[in-house]
Amino acid sequence: MSFSVRAAGFGLALATLISGSATGTAQAQTLSIGSLPQGSLAFTVAAALARVATENSELQVRVVPQGGPEVTIPLVETGELEFSIASSDIAAAAAAGIGSFDGRMMGNLRLVANLMPFHSGIFVAADSDIQSLEDLRGQRLAGAFPQQRVLAGYLETTLATVGLTLEDVTIVPAPNGSRGIDDLMTGAVDAAIFSPGSGAVAQADVALGGIRFLAVPDTPESDATIRSRTPGAFMAHVRPLPNRPGIEGEMAMMTGTFVLLASADVPDAQVAAVIAALNENRDALAATFPGLAAMSDDLIASPVEGLPLHAGAAGYFTAQGLID
Repeated sequence: MSFSVRAAGFGLALATLISGSATGTAQAQTLSIGSLPQGSLAFTVAAALARVATENSELQVRVVPQGGPEVTIPLVETGELEFSIASSDIAAAAAAGIGSFDGRMMGNLRLVANLMPFHSGIFVAADSDIQSLEDLRGQRLAGAFPQQRVLAGYLETTLATVGLTLEDVTIVPAPNGSRGIDDLMTGAVDAAIFSPGSGAVAQADVALGGIRFLAVPDTPESDATIRSRTPGAFMAHVRPLPNRPGIEGEMAMMTGTFVLLASADVPDAQVAAVIAALNENRDALAATFPGLAAMSDDLIASPVEGLPLHAGAAGYFTAQGLID
């Protein structure tokens, strides 16, 4: 998913801080977190984790910008990277050997922690006659997204919560979600999908004189549909916030989490030290990147379907009473 330019500023500042902190920890064990390049949310989150872990443990943790999780997860699997940032649904797909990892099951991949949630939803112009997901039947939706296949999957899953398929709508191909929003602003499509609170959505809100997100049904069946079609994702409630135009009241929406992954071969003590530094310094994480304020007791140790918990993280979480 795309995120605001502010993330790039955070990322660059954090990279500088991390580089500077390395001078005093030259003799420390160095561990690497793979992420997307600078300017991405994944890099910003990884940089925040690296800084807090380095400052609050005897380890030196650094960010290695590589590419998407399709690049970094195999490097974790082979031990070339100790950690990686990914979304929960991609991590689950990697563990199962499905989706973009079809035929390449990452059996050495382990969950360390859930870090923060992110949401995706279909939205329309505020003055649109489309009032619900069901009203999208026969309408033009930005889709295909060859440069952002994950978002294409989110679109199909969101439609499925009300029994719609891609055959029930008219898909207007766009290379990625941002271009799909551009098409909504020009009137080429009737609806687009993206993350509430992102910069691209805020731009659409201004250009269109207001936008409105369409809720998924707030039912157990909707949650089950999301979980079955996109393992690692789930239904959650999204509340209105000043930086979330189009969220007019608390609504149900397709949700995933950003997770920290590790190789099973990373020593338990090192994983435990990293997660302890993060969990016990949540205020520092939130001060470094505000999105990480969402890390909570309920979230951090929650499972991801089909993805084993690293033994070092399991030991730490058990000792803290976060899991049985």
